[in-house]
Amino acid sequence: MTSHLELESPVQLARATDRIAHKILETIPRRSRRGNVLREEISAVVADCLALVSDAKRTHRGARMPRIRPAAARWASIGVPIDTVQQHVHAGFRLHLDDLEARSAPFDDVRRLMDALSAVTETVSTIYMEIAPPSGDRGGYVAHALLSGRHTTRATREHGAPLDERYTVLAVAGDRSARDAVAPRDFRAMLSRSFGQPVPGLESEFGATILVPDSFGTEKIRGMVGLTSLTVVGVTVDRDRIPSAAEEVHELLDVAIRLHYPPGLYQIEDLAIEYQLTRPGPGRDRLEVFLDPVAEFPDLISTLRAHINNGLNRRLTSRETHIHMNTVDYRLRRIYELVGLSAHDPKVIWMLRAALIVRDYQLVDGPDNKVRRPVTTDLRNRRLTETGHRARV
Repeated sequence: MTSHLELESPVQLARATDRIAHKILETIPRRSRRGNVLREEISAVVADCLALVSDAKRTHRGARMPRIRPAAARWASIGVPIDTVQQHVHAGFRLHLDDLEARSAPFDDVRRLMDALSAVTETVSTIYMEIAPPSGDRGGYVAHALLSGRHTTRATREHGAPLDERYTVLAVAGDRSARDAVAPRDFRAMLSRSFGQPVPGLESEFGATILVPDSFGTEKIRGMVGLTSLTVVGVTVDRDRIPSAAEEVHELLDVAIRLHYPPGLYQIEDLAIEYQLTRPGPGRDRLEVFLDPVAEFPDLISTLRAHINNGLNRRLTSRETHIHMNTVDYRLRRIYELVGLSAHDPKVIWMLRAALIVRDYQLVDGPDNKVRRPVTTDLRNRRLTETGHRARV
């Protein structure tokens, strides 16, 4: 018998993903939903789970969960309790089970759902076990205590680790493509050797959260980051603010990584504009499609990106793009025409730069990839209508 799920279209599965993710997010405290990362991670995990349930070929479970592993690793590295994660996993599967029951789906679909639930819970548990501090890792144990916001007195008593009043919370992303690159775990070891005592932190194969006592100094951290190819975002806060600060720096790290910013240490002020531009809302929706008329011409987009990155210096843009300065001028004029703004409008460069940030953030693989994150058909049509209207005004 053909599975009910196999007959569903991608649109139906997308709607199921949105509905289940929305229901899960409604149960999460507001403090934990301040930006995009958690929302997108939950949507991605739900999509992976639904794909796993509908997998008729029964391919290897790890191959069908490409987004669950990094999401679980990040949750573990910022101190989200495993029981909280598993509760939300079970809640999502329960919502889908209710759907199956409502439409009298065949028993085979229910069996697949239970198999998928088992695979996901096993994967999450494995990730958490990998990130859990090994016996004797005093810094890992203290980090777990600080990130969870609990048992800090117990951590001090059992491990003899004096706690500072303030910490620089670091979100770390490794460069997995670089040969002999310094891994996040190695970077924490570097900090510990330089500081002269274990530095608290939790690491995974995807990144880390490291808590550096404020006495260590931001500039010293920056110098050590400069010896690596790591991308790091840091913020210094009081000890009781560590859990929420960990979420903030990982949100900012997500922005830096998706905009393909170079390795180094970033602070909030370095990414404040990009962070605000990429948050959900009507402003981002409008900026996201602002460059759609230009995107049909890849040469125009690449010239605009180079021109903005070069501080609007025509000569540098000409040299980088290997075109004559007159061609640079022509392409810029063409961009202004397509978006419906005058080259003499003082806000034109700001609008173009903001729109380019939002567009690059929404790309799946990077600035040179044309693939955008999907939006629903109705919203997409409405946005294109608005864009077309603006271009004609």
